[in-house]
Amino acid sequence: MSKLSPSLKALINAPFSRPGPLPAPAHAKELFQSIAQDASKKNLSPRSWLAISTATTFSLNAPDALPILHGVASAQQPKSDVRAAEFMREVGLKCISFNGIPRSINCLNAFHASLPKSLTAQLATTPSRQSTPENVTDGLARGRRLWDSVYQPFEDKLYEKLGLAHPDLPVFILNHNYAGLLSDPPQSERGPSPASAGCTPRWSPSRA
Repeated sequence: MSKLSPSLKALINAPFSRPGPLPAPAHAKELFQSIAQDASKKNLSPRSWLAISTATTFSLNAPDALPILHGVASAQQPKSDVRAAEFMREVGLKCISFNGIPRSINCLNAFHASLPKSLTAQLATTPSRQSTPENVTDGLARGRRLWDSVYQPFEDKLYEKLGLAHPDLPVFILNHNYAGLLSDPPQSERGPSPASAGCTPRWSPSRA
């Protein structure tokens, strides 16, 4: 097996290439609080600023900032720590489409490890995206609706253009990214968390 040259190793590990996780900014709490306050002044829902802040933190590969963000979000609404955590990890899961699987796995694992056990014990543990013969057709239709809503009026032209690059490219993107990941499963397929049974439904990034 060939080895990397010293110059290539230096390039990969150069500070500007950011090969590993970034530390949380020195004033992360103040930054997130400022974002939350600004969103409130502009009558934006808590989900809106939390979704954007979570996705940005995942994209920057700064897992140490996630518990800080969660603390700020939980302080905005009483008894919302479980819902905020579930919402943030849902956003993080969807970031797979933009950041790739390894970075999303690392951030999700780090976020879970940063939460107190009393909180993680209340998080939902039932998968909500398991395909079955009964739900696969509805799932594909849900993904297509999301695709159309994003790319109208060019949804069909884009699908055809992607197919020129590789015939399976649009199939994979639509069936797995949009249908399987980015579109929200129906509430009936989401297992309730121990803390949310009979309470307000879990936050949904697509409804932010």
